[in-house]
Amino acid sequence: MQSVDPGVLTRSVCFSFTPSETAKELYYYPVWCGHYFCNQHYFMKREYYPYLLLVFVRKGEFYIEYRGKKMTARKGDVFLIDCREPHFYQASDGLEFLYVHFDGVNSHDLCAHIMNTNGILFQGEHLLSLGKMLNDMIETYQGGGSFAPLEFSSFLYRMLAILVERPLEPHAEPTPVDRAIQYIRENVGEKITLDDLARLTNLSIYYFSHIFKAQTGYSPMEYVISTRLDRAKVLLKSTSLSIAEIAGEIGYANSGSFINLFVQKTGMSPTQFRKAPI
Repeated sequence: MQSVDPGVLTRSVCFSFTPSETAKELYYYPVWCGHYFCNQHYFMKREYYPYLLLVFVRKGEFYIEYRGKKMTARKGDVFLIDCREPHFYQASDGLEFLYVHFDGVNSHDLCAHIMNTNGILFQGEHLLSLGKMLNDMIETYQGGGSFAPLEFSSFLYRMLAILVERPLEPHAEPTPVDRAIQYIRENVGEKITLDDLARLTNLSIYYFSHIFKAQTGYSPMEYVISTRLDRAKVLLKSTSLSIAEIAGEIGYANSGSFINLFVQKTGMSPTQFRKAPI
């Protein structure tokens, strides 16, 4: 199928999908996807379109206006927008890009979290794998193939995960969040305060808490609690230590506080967890 939008060249292809009721209830699902070659006359300006849009730029430049900001996506870049908000994008001459419009259960919430945390424009060599996934999907449809709904849903989720991956850098210095996480893990049985962690990273409490939450999804103290509970679960299953001893091992002088927290977070007591099959 060829697009009739102005500025889209004839060798471009696009595909439309009508999701099943099951897909709408359970999965992420595509609505449109395509491989476009464009000249400078291609643009899109909308106040509202009910789907999300993920774009990988293969050549040229894409000018974007979204949420009051102007930016340019270039070769190898990816951008993600929720088209329910006003948006404008326009091609440079010679633009080539791959795209998918998609929707699905909690997809807008997840993408809002990604965009609010990381912005809408993504850069880095790790995004080449996302571009390859999009290209392979589109080529499959060009060849008359298809994907099961669960399979396509997993592709979409994986592509969103690639967006927020941090590429590994050989011999890179640990980030402040990395240093804080290492400290928490190495001192899980000690008293750990937010002041301690901020001081360790030479950051203000406010800024440290902000970047920690952005990178891990936890507040610093939520991460401390989660790490302690993970350690407690291992000790419950792999040792014969008493509940009071395990509480002490993870920094709780009062076993009652530990038991209450464990029940609150897991829905069962430490003793019930110990007896339950893995």
